[in-house]
Amino acid sequence: MDDILVTLTPWLKPLLVFAFFTLVRYLYRTVILRVLHQFNNKSSFEYGEDLLDAFERPVHFFLFIFAIYAGLNISPLTFIADHPSVDQLLRSFFIICFIWGFYNLSDTTHGIAMRVLLKAGIEFDLALSNVVSTTLRILLVILGFVMIAKEWNYDITGFIASLSIGSLAVALAAKDSLANVFGSLVIIIDKPFIIGDWISANGIEGTVEKITFRSTCLRTFPQELVYIPNSLLSNTAITNFTKREKRRVDFILGLTYSTTYQQMQAFVQRLRDYLLHNEDVFDEGILVTFQDFGGSSLDIRVVCYTKTSTSAEFMSVRQQINLDIMKMLDEDGLGCAFPSTSVYFETPIVQKNEAKEGN
Repeated sequence: MDDILVTLTPWLKPLLVFAFFTLVRYLYRTVILRVLHQFNNKSSFEYGEDLLDAFERPVHFFLFIFAIYAGLNISPLTFIADHPSVDQLLRSFFIICFIWGFYNLSDTTHGIAMRVLLKAGIEFDLALSNVVSTTLRILLVILGFVMIAKEWNYDITGFIASLSIGSLAVALAAKDSLANVFGSLVIIIDKPFIIGDWISANGIEGTVEKITFRSTCLRTFPQELVYIPNSLLSNTAITNFTKREKRRVDFILGLTYSTTYQQMQAFVQRLRDYLLHNEDVFDEGILVTFQDFGGSSLDIRVVCYTKTSTSAEFMSVRQQINLDIMKMLDEDGLGCAFPSTSVYFETPIVQKNEAKEGN
């Protein structure tokens, strides 16, 4: 019995240390995380939940590795813990857990990354979000590999050089595809439009439905789907109709030539006052002038800007303006002219009956 106790005594401390860190791991999962979540709910840090969720499993795993390392340090096998490779192994596991946590944070379809991008005004289509997320995760894995290789004193110069040569070959083989990728990055950074905007680009007009790394999908008003390569969009003029804060109303109102000087002057002033007091029209930029003596009408130029930019509301405002103008014309006894042509003959036309009597 004494021999057994003598044999087990050196292992008592390591087992107690391992048990202590096992208890810490248990408390971390059951108590510490719960307290941190409650503290985050009371604080104003909006990314706390995402950070806690992302690093929950990596921290739990590293505590297990550290428990083994701490137990070895005070065990009869301390010569193992003193070996330089064990320290390198511990640091490698730390790097793995660190990259693991950021790997979890790199999901752009939800979580902290998506919120940061939305705060920056960048909106992603779901397919594009998955591509961005995959790209970020690949970069994190490469970074982790390089850090671990450096920790183990491996020369990664050749590896980086081979990556550069491979990247060059891929770039030459997929020049057009890469041009579309860089075009999509320009769209993401410059933000000339987002999903749902009404735009006109490359001679095509419609609503943006999808933005991918290769192309942007527009739904035209006849309801066709048009895919425009992003490389074209990054090098062409884009008109974004959705970004308008106001819309221009500009038309010619033609009155008949029977309109007198007094009637024209009074009507122009009345129409100008009407637009100035219209709640749907901006006070600035109103123009109502007797512009031309037209071929068949006296032309009044009307220019104003509505306070709405959406098509349906704009058409409703314009309809109401037209109806009110019709009402004013009717009240003032004026009429709108229509195109007409008068033909005059220098010699009278002889009718058939008159011609017969002459014979």
